[in-house]
Amino acid sequence: MTKPNKTDEKMYAILTGDIVNSSSLSSDRRFHLYEAMQNLSAAVKQKYPFEVPHDLAKYRGDGWQLLVSPPRNAFEIGLFMRTFIRFHFEQEKLDTRIAMAIGNIDFAPEDNVSEGYGIAFTESGKLLDSLKEYRMAVTITNNTNQLLCKFANSLIRASDVLISAWTPAQCQAVHLALYGLTQIEIGKRWKSGPIAQASVANHLKSANWELIKEISSLYTDIFGSQGS
Repeated sequence: MTKPNKTDEKMYAILTGDIVNSSSLSSDRRFHLYEAMQNLSAAVKQKYPFEVPHDLAKYRGDGWQLLVSPPRNAFEIGLFMRTFIRFHFEQEKLDTRIAMAIGNIDFAPEDNVSEGYGIAFTESGKLLDSLKEYRMAVTITNNTNQLLCKFANSLIRASDVLISAWTPAQCQAVHLALYGLTQIEIGKRWKSGPIAQASVANHLKSANWELIKEISSLYTDIFGSQGS
């Protein structure tokens, strides 16, 4: 049970999402989605062991919820999850919306964080419900600097325009790049079989990966200053 004490100023990121286009899945592919989400949960915990202490939780039907603390890598973790879903389900064109709320929590059960409570949980759910035009958004729940909040959300919307246009191959290249792999290593680990380093480089370049990395680094600086 994650339960901060009353003097704890530690901040959390609650990521709440749902799977876009999941209603089009056949029964066997829906089971494959279930298995894939279990694999994604394990992959996130393995990749971010200090920020993600609990499993990915089921949330309202085809939704999911994740607790991240400290919140400085929340954007990168969201990107890690979104790219995973998109290249694993390229035929069905699945995607996920992601609403990130940075703030305090009252508690979060280890076996199901979606049963947790606190302002970050509440605001993350509200933010997801409000997502219409974009598929990613962020709010800093206890920050009185409204300009910072608007700036952070404008950055994520600009990023979303690029990310939403990525092909499954670009998503796979970025997902593997998030592991810190070289382009040669990415090519060797390609899902459908090895590809050349030049092909990996083209996928990353066309995805504007260097720009997304800069934005992710800026998010790390912004979220790192929020009481973590």
